[in-house]
Amino acid sequence: MSRHVHHGDWYWFDNRAWRVNARVSGLLTHILRPMLALFAAMLNAHSKVFVYRFDLHIPEHTADNKVIGDFLRRLNKRIKVHYKTHDVAYFWVREQERSKQQHYHIALILDGHKVRHPYQINLWIRRYSEFFDFKPHYSGYHNVRRDRPEYETIKLAACYHISYLAKTRGKGYRSAQTKDFGHSRALKLKLKGA
Repeated sequence: MSRHVHHGDWYWFDNRAWRVNARVSGLLTHILRPMLALFAAMLNAHSKVFVYRFDLHIPEHTADNKVIGDFLRRLNKRIKVHYKTHDVAYFWVREQERSKQQHYHIALILDGHKVRHPYQINLWIRRYSEFFDFKPHYSGYHNVRRDRPEYETIKLAACYHISYLAKTRGKGYRSAQTKDFGHSRALKLKLKGA
């Protein structure tokens, strides 16, 4: 697997240019590509897409990513049942910088016909964070709608926002068997070029 670092403001993927946040440390393309594939698949599947980014700080270092897997399984199930949807896409990265424990950045990409605001999702994030003793930080959301004249602008703003997850800084501080990132299996057959 290639570990190329991209430093430009735009990244060519799936026959289109995506605006990305490569400032400071650059972006790891082996992380950026599957993230863009997931985003593109959701944009192709739905005329409205809801994109939400949040962070989780955990109380102590763990050798694996079981905690984030357990957290996201609960959140994923709650979203599917409440919003009556099967398309719940998420992407997460593990980072560790100066602190002893890692933290996680997460992007949710959902059917925008079902979800338009993160209020209810934030309640679940807060509830599950209390259960796991996490500290959540909410980073913002985007409603991307194909039927709006500003579609391209909002799509590129959302892409720029979530591309931060692929930054080089903070990656690699883990055991060899532990991954730096993971994502849902939603729309698996529709993912191209990942």
